[in-house]
Amino acid sequence: MIKQDKLNPYFVIIILGLFIYFPILKNDFLDFWDDQWVVMNHYTEGGLNYSNLWKTLTEFYHGQYAPMNELLYILLFEIFGYNSVIFHFTSIIIHILNSILIYELIKKILLLSDIVNTELPQQISFLTAVLFIIHPLNVESVAWMSASKVLVYAFFYLLSSLFFLEYIIRGSIIAYIISIILFIFSFLGKEQAVTFPIWLLLLYWLINNKRVNLNIFFKICPFIFLSIIFGFVTMLSQSAAGQGVLTDEATYPLVNRFIFGCFAFVEYIIKAILPYKLSYLYPFPNKIGEQVPLWIVIYPIMITISVVTLHKYLTKRIIAFSLLLFLIHIGITLHIVPLSRYIIIADRYIYISLIGILLIISYIIMNLLSITENKRKRQIITTIIICYIFVLGNISNSRTKVWENTSTLKKELRFILSKKQSYEKIINSS
Repeated sequence: MIKQDKLNPYFVIIILGLFIYFPILKNDFLDFWDDQWVVMNHYTEGGLNYSNLWKTLTEFYHGQYAPMNELLYILLFEIFGYNSVIFHFTSIIIHILNSILIYELIKKILLLSDIVNTELPQQISFLTAVLFIIHPLNVESVAWMSASKVLVYAFFYLLSSLFFLEYIIRGSIIAYIISIILFIFSFLGKEQAVTFPIWLLLLYWLINNKRVNLNIFFKICPFIFLSIIFGFVTMLSQSAAGQGVLTDEATYPLVNRFIFGCFAFVEYIIKAILPYKLSYLYPFPNKIGEQVPLWIVIYPIMITISVVTLHKYLTKRIIAFSLLLFLIHIGITLHIVPLSRYIIIADRYIYISLIGILLIISYIIMNLLSITENKRKRQIITTIIICYIFVLGNISNSRTKVWENTSTLKKELRFILSKKQSYEKIINSS
């Protein structure tokens, strides 16, 4: 493996991020794919003034509530106008910053928890960050401007996590308060931040060797309280557009949603390891009211068999932590709670969750290298991971061009929608 101590991790992450994503600098805004109202709207054009900022903070817009993300658009528009190069470059920068934060966060977690050999935390965290910055599942969040709220929420989410760890280590009240403020900013970026209190409990569980007492729970109470409020705000924002659980919008039965959740859970893991057949659109296998196809019922069975078969490995602390990290953050998108979405999975939903799967991959690889004494075998393992990184980077670089403009995106979607006639109206309306 490349000697990480001879490289500056920040430099490597920055170079990889710029190299993979430089094609999006020539991408347009995507008319008819939400940019025409998410990015280009009266809030963005309203300017940096009290009245406009207050409306951004207090109004629901098309079932959306992401004032921190909207503030980003306002700032960029105020200085540069609707300059697609600047907007896309900002997305690249935030993605790079998120990858650096992941490197620091994983390194600190592994050092504090003492669950791997002392020489491995830096190497594992470095490889995790490298895989994250280049992973094809992240292209949608970076290349599609309307998905920038994923980047914004993740930035504050990761930063808040680091400050909370600082509070755990040093007992700094200032770090604790900053963590709360950053958590609020994260939710104002995207509603997926409501998982933060559960994530903090997971951190405590890992760092304190499975001990989570009442004192720890009280420390997390302010985050839980805020998360409950944020969850209600999310439901209100959706209901304002006639969607969500507070409305009479038609939904799939609970049994169907459970099966869909199992399907999505497995598909996310598979695509995280081997990103294949990536798309903007992953439609449901059946319409509301129609019978669930038999083939999808195999997914709950697959999960059950996997848990029973791999139980011994899944209970290993670092593996259990990584899988729980993945499950906590992907869980709210698995349709167990009805979502106002016409897609069963989406690449952008896995952005934070992806860290868990990549952490497992990085741990297995670096641990294998550390225990392998045969030089030839080490070279083979190193060659495999370098090839894996190259393939992921190449796929990501190619997929950035899919998001070049509405026509290139339509070209990919036509192939998919030709197999799903019920979704043909999406193309026609565009």
